[in-house]
Amino acid sequence: MTTTAVSSSTSTSTAATNTATTPSASALAAANKASAQSLITSLGAGSGVDVNALAQNLVGAERAPQENAINAKITKNEARISGYSAISYVVSQVQTAFAAIKDQTSFASLTVSSSNTGAFTVTAGASAVAGTHDIDVLQLSKPQRSVSTGMASGAASLNAGQGLTLKIAIGSASGITPTVVTQQGSATSTESSSVTFQDMVAGQTVTVGGLTYKSTGATTAAQVASIFSGLTPTSTLSSPGTGTLSGALQGFTAGAATGTGSLTFTSTTDNASVTDLTVAASNPATSASSISISLADGKDTPQAMVDAINAAGTGVKAQLVNTGDGTANPYQIALTGATGAAGVFSVSADYGSGTGTPGVAFTNNQEAMDAQVRVDGITYKRASNTMTDVIPGATLNLTGTTTTTASVNLSRDTTAIKDKINTLVTSYNDAITMLNVVSDPKSTVATYGATLVGDSTVRLVKQQLRAMFVGASSTPGTSVNSLWQMGLSIDQTGVMAADATKLDAALTNNFDDVVTTFTGNQNNLSTFSTTPGGIAGDAVKKLTALLGTNGPMLSQSETATNQNTKYQDQLTKLGVRMDSLLARYQKQFAAMNSLVGSVNSQKTSLKATFDGMMATYTNK
Repeated sequence: MTTTAVSSSTSTSTAATNTATTPSASALAAANKASAQSLITSLGAGSGVDVNALAQNLVGAERAPQENAINAKITKNEARISGYSAISYVVSQVQTAFAAIKDQTSFASLTVSSSNTGAFTVTAGASAVAGTHDIDVLQLSKPQRSVSTGMASGAASLNAGQGLTLKIAIGSASGITPTVVTQQGSATSTESSSVTFQDMVAGQTVTVGGLTYKSTGATTAAQVASIFSGLTPTSTLSSPGTGTLSGALQGFTAGAATGTGSLTFTSTTDNASVTDLTVAASNPATSASSISISLADGKDTPQAMVDAINAAGTGVKAQLVNTGDGTANPYQIALTGATGAAGVFSVSADYGSGTGTPGVAFTNNQEAMDAQVRVDGITYKRASNTMTDVIPGATLNLTGTTTTTASVNLSRDTTAIKDKINTLVTSYNDAITMLNVVSDPKSTVATYGATLVGDSTVRLVKQQLRAMFVGASSTPGTSVNSLWQMGLSIDQTGVMAADATKLDAALTNNFDDVVTTFTGNQNNLSTFSTTPGGIAGDAVKKLTALLGTNGPMLSQSETATNQNTKYQDQLTKLGVRMDSLLARYQKQFAAMNSLVGSVNSQKTSLKATFDGMMATYTNK
């Protein structure tokens, strides 16, 4: 059988219906009515029917209302997500503005001028006070620097290939150096010297006329005098219980101890003017710490020694340098201690079974010393050249000494602080504006307008923001405890403004109160801390919670996103059902079309038979 299009109008209607993404119910109803009329006409006329278009229209009529309802929900949720995103952004801007003034250090507004920037610099902190100071830099803090004797190379053997032990003692200088009182007579008198000893700790040594005592434990001055007592250049030495004796007296004999810590040494040459008695102390430390560094056999080289000292972690740093002085021994080990007098150190070598050739010895080329500075007539001594406690609230960094008194002036500059407060006001107004846009049902603002009409989250955020600005501080000052006292106010329309005159007056007359009111005099306060943080510190905590993963905005946005995921699943399931329905309709209509074609064929056949019979009877 042959089939033809029902009509041009039917084809057009069908095409429009098929190309529409989500056809309206009225459009589908009209298309279905047209298709039904076409079917009746076709059946009557014996023509074919576009059963595919009919099936599509019937399925579309059932799909459209369900699909439109789901898509409407998706669109609404997407609008809500956009709205939450918008208010989250403006609230985060308020959080940023509060964060800029939540720390006491945020109010470090003093400017510093100095008459001698080559000798020192001053940095004002938040608690610094405006004023003028006189400064004299008397001495800079320096570390001890020691250098070794020259060596042929970094790999040269210092102990004939045998291992050795370095002993490093570190501590602050003390009064161990003995006091020597020399009584020189004429050439016809026998010379004598009086030595007053000091208490010693383990590791310290004292040498008198070539005889050295090294303490291995605490030794009082009287005990030291007793150890030397009665010794002569030819005495056989025995080690006392608190240390060891080595060497020999040269040219003097020691008198009897009196228990006072003083001892008289008398020349062995009678009635002659002789060289004065020599007295020296090494490892002068009262709170010294010492460490032994062992170098294995074959590691008795300058480079191995440097590596071992650096690895020991004593605070003494070693460096192997090539002086390039043109000699056979251009290499030296340079040692640097910690800055300040407490970083004094001494180094000695114990060569054990080795020859000690050529060995290593160190001499100082810079003594450890503390910095000394006079501020407003008071002299301060510190280990570091950076001092934080000599000018209240300010840091003094020394870079050189002065020859004349220098002056420093600290003056208040509140320009940066006022800018931060004005930024806070602007961020609040921006936030309120956006909250009004998303909740206004008549808003025409693209993307965000009217996206959260009647939403309780918007009301909650508005209330919390307003409370942060109009409430009293958790850390009130004496005269200022709220923002309105600094000139910040909200008018009837909800717009905040800052009165420049009142703000200037608060910063000029009650600066400390302003700092306390905003920050609680805290720095880097954690958002988890329960310590009051003032208006700004408390606001940052609340806004962090509001914007956090458990906050209402992110929670509501995630809920909307999850709902849309479910709606998309519903659309997918609806599509599967409609595809199944379409297949059923197409199968049924195909069977119907086949039946109609068969009937039409029989009709044509019968008509031909009857026409033939009639022709027989009529001879036509």
